[in-house]
Amino acid sequence: MTTPRFAALMAFCAGLALTAATNANAQQIVDGTKPVDLRLVDPQANLVEELIVNSPLPGPAWWKVSDADTTVYVLGVPALAPSKLQMDETVIRRRIDGANVLIMGQEADFNIMRLVSLAMTGRRFFLSDTPMRQSLPPEMRARLEARLRVMKDDLDSMDDVKPAFAGFIVANSDGNGLKIDLGGVPDRIREIAKGKDIEKRPRIQNLSGYSVVDGIKTLGAAPQPLQELCLDAGLRQAESGQGGIKRLSERWVRGEVREVLSADRGFARCLAATPDIARDLRAGQAEAARAIAAALKTPGKAVAVIELRSLLAEGGVLDQLRVQGFKVETPGG
Repeated sequence: MTTPRFAALMAFCAGLALTAATNANAQQIVDGTKPVDLRLVDPQANLVEELIVNSPLPGPAWWKVSDADTTVYVLGVPALAPSKLQMDETVIRRRIDGANVLIMGQEADFNIMRLVSLAMTGRRFFLSDTPMRQSLPPEMRARLEARLRVMKDDLDSMDDVKPAFAGFIVANSDGNGLKIDLGGVPDRIREIAKGKDIEKRPRIQNLSGYSVVDGIKTLGAAPQPLQELCLDAGLRQAESGQGGIKRLSERWVRGEVREVLSADRGFARCLAATPDIARDLRAGQAEAARAIAAALKTPGKAVAVIELRSLLAEGGVLDQLRVQGFKVETPGG
């Protein structure tokens, strides 16, 4: 594998590590046996509309889950954000101070040694046996070639890789090579919780992660319909012109939930349709709901940090808690 392809694979791994969760309503697996209905394939496609509310106050939006004597404040966070994101931490600090527990939602198991091993020995997961463009429908091939021109790459520069991997590359290239912003919001919240200026620090509960390497293997071996879905998702991200991760993160900081969730999801849509990744992430949603329900058994307050779409999806964390009879309030409620 060439050095540029190795670097691209490492970036691909990082992108997978920052992808968000799904809900429990996936009904169709993309296996090439039938036409793809994204409403059924994509577990994040459907959100609970009444839970999507912008924050009436400065700063990121919060939801509340409560019973008679306990309130869990839930911060919905973006799946991807710049590593140095400026935000108002006043409310975060106030709610963390004195909380019984800080629940950190599902994150990726990012094992660098396994990733390096996969990059060195896993050619079959990403390399195409035949020139990739020859396998594409004419319209998708034309879109890919138009994007390659924007990227100042040769038209055959991706012919040796599978469409899903090409989708990731075009989604995260700005004309000067691959560029990925690594998310730092969860880590920043952990730093706040451990800081000396917090009078009563909470116990930090980190929920189970999911395997990045296993997810990569699954996507690398995906059938052609899912490969094309992933290339389309990457092209949509590149073509959207919505300002990318930075602009959406700035909207999240201002509590603009509707605007963040209405933006094209780009390559994340591909991953949400990948069966093994979806299964693991659904398990993460269920674990988050259980952790919040357990926190409600101790009088006082707690804080949970959950990826935004996982929090608000049909069958997602808040939806599960509503079904269990807990009171769920939206920002400003």
